[in-house]
Amino acid sequence: MKYLITLAAAIAMPITAAAGKPGVDAFFDAMAIGVPPGQQSQFVVGDNLAGYFEGYTQSYDRGAGYTIRNASVFEGYATFVNRTPNERTRSSEQVLPYGHRVRHAGGAIEEMALLSKKHALAIRLTNPADAELTVQALLKAPGAIRRDGDVIVVAPADATGLFTALAANRPFVLGDGLALRSAQAVRDMTVVVAFGDTAAQASERALAQVKLEPIDAERKALYEALTKSYLSTSDAEYNKALNWAKAASRMFVVEEFGTGIWAGLPWFRDNWGRDTFIALPGTLLVSGQFDDAKAVLSNFARYQNLRAPRDKEYGRIPNRVAAGDSIIYNTVDGTPWMLREAFEYIQYTGDKAFARQMYQLALPYFDGALANYADRDGLLAHDSADTWMDARIDNKDPWSARGPRAVEIQALWHTALKTGAWLATHAGDTARARQWNALAAKARRSFFKLYWDGSIMADRLRDDASRDTKIRPNQLMLVSIPFDDFIPPVVQARVTRNAVSELLYPYGIASLSQNDPYFHPRHENPAFHHKDAAYHQGTIWGWNAGFTVTALNKFGYQDLAWKLSQNLGRQILGLGTLGNMSELLDALPGDDGKLTPSGTWAQSWSVAEYARNGYQDYVGFRPRLLENTLAFTPAIPAAWSDFHAALPFGAADSIDIDFHRVGKQQHWKLRLNGAAPRKVSFNFLNGDKSRSQLAFELAPGKPALLVTDGGKATVNGKPLAVRPRQASYAGEIGELVFQTPRRYRAGDFPMLESKDALKGIVERKEYR
Repeated sequence: MKYLITLAAAIAMPITAAAGKPGVDAFFDAMAIGVPPGQQSQFVVGDNLAGYFEGYTQSYDRGAGYTIRNASVFEGYATFVNRTPNERTRSSEQVLPYGHRVRHAGGAIEEMALLSKKHALAIRLTNPADAELTVQALLKAPGAIRRDGDVIVVAPADATGLFTALAANRPFVLGDGLALRSAQAVRDMTVVVAFGDTAAQASERALAQVKLEPIDAERKALYEALTKSYLSTSDAEYNKALNWAKAASRMFVVEEFGTGIWAGLPWFRDNWGRDTFIALPGTLLVSGQFDDAKAVLSNFARYQNLRAPRDKEYGRIPNRVAAGDSIIYNTVDGTPWMLREAFEYIQYTGDKAFARQMYQLALPYFDGALANYADRDGLLAHDSADTWMDARIDNKDPWSARGPRAVEIQALWHTALKTGAWLATHAGDTARARQWNALAAKARRSFFKLYWDGSIMADRLRDDASRDTKIRPNQLMLVSIPFDDFIPPVVQARVTRNAVSELLYPYGIASLSQNDPYFHPRHENPAFHHKDAAYHQGTIWGWNAGFTVTALNKFGYQDLAWKLSQNLGRQILGLGTLGNMSELLDALPGDDGKLTPSGTWAQSWSVAEYARNGYQDYVGFRPRLLENTLAFTPAIPAAWSDFHAALPFGAADSIDIDFHRVGKQQHWKLRLNGAAPRKVSFNFLNGDKSRSQLAFELAPGKPALLVTDGGKATVNGKPLAVRPRQASYAGEIGELVFQTPRRYRAGDFPMLESKDALKGIVERKEYR
């Protein structure tokens, strides 16, 4: 009876403010990354249109400033109290997902926010006592300056530039160098700097924003976007890194070429097909930004290659959408990734109407792929540099050949065929559904026969059909991307063991084993090679950690995955660009033991995969609304004693979860917010790393308490039917630990024995 009373109380107990979402101020206070005086650290925020602001702490003008398209229009700013400059280099600073905040010794506080979708930024200066306050804008190349009533208008230096307009929320006088000084003593002053194609447009934007409290409005809007989905665990540092990953991912969503996702900053400011759809679930699906996800998919669909006469790339979506006519289609996996994410979007939202649009995209895609790239084994052939490992020597020979049949391309091909078959069935085209399902089955049979020898999975098949058995992380995508089990679970387990034990360092997974003769320990090492030689030959790619965590969690190795996630979180919060992740890391730490970021200093899919892991792999939420099911495949780290999650799905529905450990039991309190009941499916881990399956109905507004314990489960105190779902593969996998990085000694690595060693191998046609 005591247990029943406790249970009833637990079910009825509302989610408290402490367990639920914090308020706006508390949320951003928890996210703030503090930087002590004297430390210059890079930070970046985006405007979600076609621009971004790159700055450095403790500096007025270091970094590109506000860049719109390809032009830097705003360098930075300075502030003054009673005409005395606030010395930012001596002040403590906080980096925030919308900008930064500086606290000066005299009590003055300056705060800058880049305003989303406004072509404007706002600067607010506050002081504890009335004073003459000044905000000075630093422009890269100002033209003629004039005052037009309450607005200062700056003409561009040349005919191709943008007009700048400055407005303030207080009466002001214009001093030297675009310094707006309050006309009387005040305690706060906000200046908006806006940009436009004409003086009138820039002025209108500045005046519209300054009438608001633009920084507060930006904080509130960003808070709503970042907390539409929400995950707060018992680990505060992880929560902070996760929220930063979501904010950083959101920063890359832009409108420059239609709704899209930039690949990276500063030089990948284009919409890349492969990168976009790898980043899409962590950027827009787990965050509940479903309208944007649909817009990204629809935008890429309109660029599909439907040229007549048909060429070899017919039916593909672009590899890259950029300014001008530079739309290229040389990617084998962009369209399969897109079809996969279209199906995942439909599962998250139940948007069956969108399936018709994607079916129209699938028709020419499969026509082109089957005519030009499908081989007699039913597999998908491709050029050696048309996978994500795409670097070439002088745009010719590949640095790391993976043609003509790479391992992950076949998994994506199978997934695309199965997705296409579903789309065809939904459209009533049973003939194509049968055809594509049959092709998927053939690809699956051929793949298993040709790639797996019973102990090692090939990374690719060479032109002569021989197996390339270099140990690379690509094989882990056999666990993370299939439509269903492309290969048997026991083989997935062995693949996981082989790849993780050889490649996974505490800070990321290498693109090639450190024991391989082609391994390059450093990305940029000009004394020995061009950086592209190392790009995919050992260098660590941040996004690869995402599918690694997925694979580990599937088989009950979430505690190792959790250690990796903790280390990646520390990179987000303190390595390189604060609050973001670089494209790459050197495979081996420096002589001082420190990690060296490389490539782009902010990369979309790196942070997107970190965000996706939290929701899809630890909490395990992957809705299947085509079956009216909220599906969970959780892998909760032992370090998590509790967590609260808000998980959106459908048109405007969500499910709230409060999780607690009670001894060996897991207590899941679930509350459905929506109009219709849903089936809840749980595929949960047992102590021996096997998985069990259960299901029950959840009605809106009626919380349920699910308790799992040793392969048994109850909901609201009533026993549930539990069946085996996945055997334990702990015997196959064994103990997994991080690989120990070798010391960097040039003489220990064949690729550092001579200048351009790999280039010579490739050019002599000796690459294997």
